[in-house]
Amino acid sequence: MRAESSLMDVPAMTCAHTDARQHAGQILKTDPADCLALTQALLEDLPCGAPDCAADLCLLAADAALRCGERDLSSAFLEQVTPTTAGGHVRSLLLRAQLAQGSGQVTQAAVYVQRAAQAARDAGLRGEEGDALSLLAQMQHRAGKSNEALHLLARVLTLRQADGNVDAEIRALCDQVVILNSQGRLRESLELLDAAQRRLPDCTDPLESALLVHANLGVLHEQAGQYGAAHAQFTQALDVAQRAGNQPESITMALKAGGMAHKLGHLDEAAELLTVALEGAREMGSTNEQSTALQTLGMILAAQGRGPEAAEAFQEAESLAEASGDVDRQLEILLGRATHHLDHQQPTLAGAPLKRALMLAEQAERTREMLQAHELLAQLYEDDAPREAIAHLKSAAHLSDQLRDVVLAQQARELTTQAELSSARRAVWHERQLRLASEQARTDAIAALDRERFYDDLTGLPNRLLMRVLLSQVAEQTTRGGQGVSVAILDIHRFKQVNDALGPAGGDELLRAVAGRLKAGLTKGEVLARTGSNEFVVLLLGETLEMRERRAATLLAALRENFRVHGLPVSVQGSLGIAHHPHDGTDPDELLRAAHIALDDAREQGHALARYQGGGEERQATLHFEAALADALNQGEFDLHYQPITDAASGLVRGAEALLRWHNPELGFRSPAEFIPVLERTGLIVPVGAWVLHEACRRASTWGGVPVAVNLSARQFQQGDLLGTVRSALQGSGLPPECLKLEITESLMIQSPERVQEILLGLRQMGVQVMLDDFGTGYSNLSLLRNIPVSGLKIDRSFVTALERGENASAQAMIRAIVQLSEALGLDTVAEGVEHAEEHQLLRDLGVTLLQGYHFAPPSATWNPEPHCPSGVVAAV
Repeated sequence: MRAESSLMDVPAMTCAHTDARQHAGQILKTDPADCLALTQALLEDLPCGAPDCAADLCLLAADAALRCGERDLSSAFLEQVTPTTAGGHVRSLLLRAQLAQGSGQVTQAAVYVQRAAQAARDAGLRGEEGDALSLLAQMQHRAGKSNEALHLLARVLTLRQADGNVDAEIRALCDQVVILNSQGRLRESLELLDAAQRRLPDCTDPLESALLVHANLGVLHEQAGQYGAAHAQFTQALDVAQRAGNQPESITMALKAGGMAHKLGHLDEAAELLTVALEGAREMGSTNEQSTALQTLGMILAAQGRGPEAAEAFQEAESLAEASGDVDRQLEILLGRATHHLDHQQPTLAGAPLKRALMLAEQAERTREMLQAHELLAQLYEDDAPREAIAHLKSAAHLSDQLRDVVLAQQARELTTQAELSSARRAVWHERQLRLASEQARTDAIAALDRERFYDDLTGLPNRLLMRVLLSQVAEQTTRGGQGVSVAILDIHRFKQVNDALGPAGGDELLRAVAGRLKAGLTKGEVLARTGSNEFVVLLLGETLEMRERRAATLLAALRENFRVHGLPVSVQGSLGIAHHPHDGTDPDELLRAAHIALDDAREQGHALARYQGGGEERQATLHFEAALADALNQGEFDLHYQPITDAASGLVRGAEALLRWHNPELGFRSPAEFIPVLERTGLIVPVGAWVLHEACRRASTWGGVPVAVNLSARQFQQGDLLGTVRSALQGSGLPPECLKLEITESLMIQSPERVQEILLGLRQMGVQVMLDDFGTGYSNLSLLRNIPVSGLKIDRSFVTALERGENASAQAMIRAIVQLSEALGLDTVAEGVEHAEEHQLLRDLGVTLLQGYHFAPPSATWNPEPHCPSGVVAAV
């Protein structure tokens, strides 16, 4: 949000410099350097005879110097100004405010702005008053007083509309969008942005207005987690700003585009954009933009394992943000810095920034940041101060409930708005039709509209909307009358196959027949509704739960007799889930959710009918977990830790295995044993696995020839272009193929040996080697092993664990057999899970060549081979 002064609107005066001054005002925003040079030349040519000329030229020069980042020169020009008009006095105060704000004198800046606003109001200068109030709103928002800022901007919008300045009106609307976005009020943001877009055809400065629209669209996409779309909008806004010659906005858009590139994992592009933005911000003396660039550059440096440089960037960013008085920037930097220290096992450095962040967030009423601070403090105190950790977790849970309530309320408002808009549009359309019809036609049309809203077109049954209303009514009536009501959801099995075999018309005929048979089995007061393609909901009445469950079983049994569709017999089977009011819920949503869970149980257990047995909370938690995991890659929440692979005889490092880790801001650190099976089941392992390959290769390219091992999933072999992904990772990182070791499981060889062999041959041709992981777990096919191109075997950790449990004889025999097999086939052997020196010695004596485990080093995000691998001592795994 940027307040624009009216300096370009230089009043025409009868003097020798009139034309030149007007030209200087016109190029002030697009080329402030040329404007500065021109005004300086004109000032040297004074006096010209006009009383206001010198003052106006000094104001122009001061503004141009400020835009060029020459604050001292701008201040010097202001000292020469003795305004002779009210407008000149207001502009002088606004420039002084901007100079004070840029140097961290926030209180003094606010005094200047308030004086400017009052002076403009007294003189009836609506444009200048709007400029002053816009700048004051910007300052209040940065200080955490966002609601006060919105009130000011509402006044600004009124002034702009009264003044007829469309460009300024668009700026005022977009300034409000910025604040609403920061508060998560996306629906209101969209409405204001839509109003701004409607005004674009009437504006006089299309480049600047287009810049505002693209920038705010980028922010909306960013708020929605659509980082690719946000990146595109910010890049387009950067192009517009550069074409307009608007250096301040070019810096801001470079920061935004760089931030999105960082979130998308395009670290080189992000670093390039942010470095350009940082240089421009330093040139202009813009502390806020400097702190933003340094914060994101610090994150990139941290991701690259350059901890000291990242910490230095964070520290400088924090100092600049504190000097500017921008609460949101300070919070972002403090929390980012603390997260960095916790991720890099530096808890003693995380405490101070976290406590400072919590205090600032509480003062500014920033609920999300308070939640994040409590969660990080709980993580910090987890080991050393459990009581404090629990207290912070309780505070975080309370804040999370508050945020959830806010989100639910916002969703309810959005749904209400959508419903009202939809109803209004449909009402308008129907009204146009009804004007041409008779009164009887009008009555028929209204009835048809009601049926369309509340009834299913195919079966004539109530739809989901009407069913929910009826459920509320029936529940209330039965409670008063002593009866009970249950909700049964019935799902028809294999309906898609029927639809495919008989065609859509046959499927429709079957659904109508099912609806007719179910409806015939209802008693008085019961309701049947169609709520999905092959889903029906029944509201069952009866005095006892058992009575209503028998009614449900009767309805389900009625489907067993064959139906006739197009003259052909069709067998129908179904599953039914039932939930009882009020035991399983009191409102329609609770009852329907419980019945759906019961239906899922009926399907999974193979039962025709199942009653709700609880478990809704666990299912919601599972859905929440899966949703967070699905977005983890886009949010940059994955990280790789590396564990060295060591030569059993010499103790030298021969490589390292890349191990995937996940930390979600809300769910915390999650075990790979918990999230990797979900990635496998959902297919997300394919894009995540591709990211792991690229990131591991990029990191290993800095290790001077030490190989990296990466685990592959069966899904990566079955879906996508695995060879292409490996090739891209190697080419993008510059890592030599012989420094990449891919690990596959024995079970994968059994599942699809032909495809595996084809891909492994392709990897061999690239020069990439493959290890067989978890060897010896019972799936081994020795003839297959002889024919598949693998370079080594990784002994399953269960054999190493058996050594510790005292099962030495059998475990040693198995390990010795695997070693002998490996030697016969010319393969390397790796034993993982080595915890103790005794295991190290025993495995070395058994002939195992390479070892991995906590005995040597735990997995670490910052591991590198330099302290462990002397120069010139590198061997392949």
